[in-house]
Amino acid sequence: MQLVACDRWLKSLYGSVDFEEYTLLDRAARTLLGNITKAGGEKKLPWHPWRGITPSHVVFKGIWNWDTAFHAIGVSYWDAELAREQILMYLSLQTQEGLLPDVLFEDGRLIDTFGKPPVMPWAAMIINQRHPDREFVKSVYEPFVKNEQHWCRNRGGDRDGMFHYDCSDTDPELRLERARYETGWDNAVRWDQEIYKLWPIDLNCYMVMFYRAMAYFADELGLRSDSVKWRDKESALVENIENRLWDESLGMYLDYDFGRGEFINAPSPASFMPLYIRTASKERAVSMAAVAQDTKKFSPGWPSVAYDHPEFAPEGYWRGRTWLNVAYFALKGLKNYGFDAVADTGRTTLLNWVCQEPSAIYENYHPQTGSPLGAPYFGWSAVFVIEFLMNW
Repeated sequence: MQLVACDRWLKSLYGSVDFEEYTLLDRAARTLLGNITKAGGEKKLPWHPWRGITPSHVVFKGIWNWDTAFHAIGVSYWDAELAREQILMYLSLQTQEGLLPDVLFEDGRLIDTFGKPPVMPWAAMIINQRHPDREFVKSVYEPFVKNEQHWCRNRGGDRDGMFHYDCSDTDPELRLERARYETGWDNAVRWDQEIYKLWPIDLNCYMVMFYRAMAYFADELGLRSDSVKWRDKESALVENIENRLWDESLGMYLDYDFGRGEFINAPSPASFMPLYIRTASKERAVSMAAVAQDTKKFSPGWPSVAYDHPEFAPEGYWRGRTWLNVAYFALKGLKNYGFDAVADTGRTTLLNWVCQEPSAIYENYHPQTGSPLGAPYFGWSAVFVIEFLMNW
């Protein structure tokens, strides 16, 4: 049934996109379908009866938090039921504290001392906008309320009006390591300081997206006072982002170390998130576009830290490699503000890199040569190939 729905979607696109793009959409869609987990014989996977989608069937043995949200967005183009299932599956793992765990492995191990970036409500909103279903909205609303309370109570929102990453491990070394994993950016240059004392620009923008999704859900359910509450929270957070995460001296958005009282000078695609959520002023967007066009910074390959940063390492996982998800957010943000030349150049560059290796879509790419790196048949890379082609 999954294949039938996907084929029907692809056939509906035939002739409306050029053949090369159609071929790439086909590859991306089949990458996602190929990552639907299957159990052999009598064996049942820990997330049974849900049809979980793993990041890569040849490397990863489990379901991961923000990967699941991205996978849901991808498959929602052709299969609303499968998309909703990804969200509901992950919400079934929610802890009493409201945290959505990092990963559930095939062997049953659950990593729940930390989570991942809070993109699940945004993904659920996109699914429902494409395929309205009030029962789905009712099912996700209260778990997301509980998750927001976790972010406010345990990740700084109530105290600071801003959010940081952390974990519940008390051992100092474990805390530092696992709080980095909660970011989804693992070993990024951005986290070379004590990460739980930073306000990351992307995390706080994701929370703006979270609040917008919650207001949307409240509207769908007729909860007027809730809708007002979520929009008020969104407005307050946007004001704090603009007041606290803009480095006037460098003319860019950066993470802020509130422990030391200084900006982290590690420009990354995350710096462009206020453009993606459309909260940046025109003047600040112009300044960010200048950064984007600088070939010593990001253009054309969109590395995970600026090319000229002293810690830039082109094969260093999140210390230089190009990741399609965060590159998409940055480039789409520039596109939102009318900086078409630099945005289109980045998009074309990245899609050409994907096309040059026809055997598989990879986890990440070398930010200078475009050579494939990481796991093959990678789910969220496939999702953002689709987004680059369908939502540009």
